[in-house]
Amino acid sequence: MKTSSEYQDLAMILAWPDATIRGDEAWMMFFKRIGLVKNLNFKVGHTGIVLIERNTGRLCFYDFGRYIAPRGYGRARSEDSDPKLTIKLKAQIERNHILNLPEIVRHFEEMKDAMQGVGDLYFSIVPKIDFYRAKAFADQWVRRGSYPYGAVAYNNNNCSRFIVRLLIHASKKFHFWHPINFPETIKASPMSNIVNSCSDGSIYKYTTSGGLQRIKMGRFTSLLFLLKKLRSNILTRYAKTLPEDITIGGMLQKDKPCHLPASAQYLGGVGEGAWFHIDPVSANRAIIHRFTQQGEHEYSVLGEMNQPVDFESSYQITYDSHFLFSHLRQNKNIIRVKHIHILAIGETGIAARDKYA
Repeated sequence: MKTSSEYQDLAMILAWPDATIRGDEAWMMFFKRIGLVKNLNFKVGHTGIVLIERNTGRLCFYDFGRYIAPRGYGRARSEDSDPKLTIKLKAQIERNHILNLPEIVRHFEEMKDAMQGVGDLYFSIVPKIDFYRAKAFADQWVRRGSYPYGAVAYNNNNCSRFIVRLLIHASKKFHFWHPINFPETIKASPMSNIVNSCSDGSIYKYTTSGGLQRIKMGRFTSLLFLLKKLRSNILTRYAKTLPEDITIGGMLQKDKPCHLPASAQYLGGVGEGAWFHIDPVSANRAIIHRFTQQGEHEYSVLGEMNQPVDFESSYQITYDSHFLFSHLRQNKNIIRVKHIHILAIGETGIAARDKYA
């Protein structure tokens, strides 16, 4: 298996600055209590990275966020953990130019909800990335599962800090003293990552109305850009335009979509939650179905438990549970569920249970 490309690959650093992130850290709550902050839905944006393998044109998306994770934690996502993030297009590369870039960003627009993007897309294209080093690093984070989330806390992670760590690991250009590690916004932000990862002060912007554009943005402009967005959090007249901040994102169970089974269980996350339906096959096997908060089917897998489960007694789906593996809780025991087979759409019910018993 190939383990290095000698830094011949590329990456796209993506940012959606209009995305609001629910502040859930103690210092944010303090500023809300003293009145400095008017709304805890901070308009700091969201960011992700697309690794591009030069020889094949393969595109792999990664991000980090509070998706189906315990409160105070986040996790890294990829197509391996969340199949809705699979990018079906291939990049056509000539030197360091992506020839079908407009087609790719239009495809990202179609995937925006899955990528947790909101509003206009900004991005930079970074050359001299080692695809294999980057992918191995990111995959390790995906398998790691829930990890302490924080914008400023030492050694914690969020969407922007994850990108910085990945770039430093996967490129000789980025290192501890590189500006990307000392952003104009004090701590890494979606826009600071883009500005500090480009070499000529020129970044990309895509809108559905205006298409793909190249624009100039330096560190000072990036700082002003963020401060303008954050005025929504400190000025009352702008704070009213933000979503209410009493609800802590998707942590708590929402109204169950009417077409889901009565036994479907909700597993929350500040950024995103999901519904799970467990269809027992035997004491050691079950078919696990996952649905979005809105009830859209994401996947069905056959799982094998590392210890028997009494499905006649109470049990709960718990963290971490995604496309790679799941966990159940019963009688204070955490039971790991290894996913051993992906089921085709419609391969459910009695016939499936009999097949995999």
